[in-house]
Amino acid sequence: MSNPSKLTAMFNARCPHCHEGRLFKYKWWNVLNFAQMHEHCPSCDVRYEVEPGFFYGAMYISYAFTVGIMLVGGILVFNFLNDPPAEGYVVPITTVSLLLVPANFRTARVLFIHWFSGLKYDPSAAAKHENS
Repeated sequence: MSNPSKLTAMFNARCPHCHEGRLFKYKWWNVLNFAQMHEHCPSCDVRYEVEPGFFYGAMYISYAFTVGIMLVGGILVFNFLNDPPAEGYVVPITTVSLLLVPANFRTARVLFIHWFSGLKYDPSAAAKHENS
């Protein structure tokens, strides 16, 4: 990777240890497999799930995103649809929330592994794995 910054690695869903290996096996638009992660980094072989149940914590980040989506959706519906009946809120907000599940899920996991895994960037991690 040409730019090894943590922000770039997070944006591209890369390994927090080497900033090269992909976290997920498939692209986010693969609706049936968007959640499948590699167990180990393909570049440096670090294990992504640092302890059993590690990614349960990402649910809190995902929950915060969902609340934000619903809050913004409710404000937009109220302002642009002139306070419709209950169905006028439920249908568009639920539809948008469901369409954003893949992005929400993946973003929460990427943020969680980069912020809470304890894995620090090592520029030589991928090279060490290739030499062994």
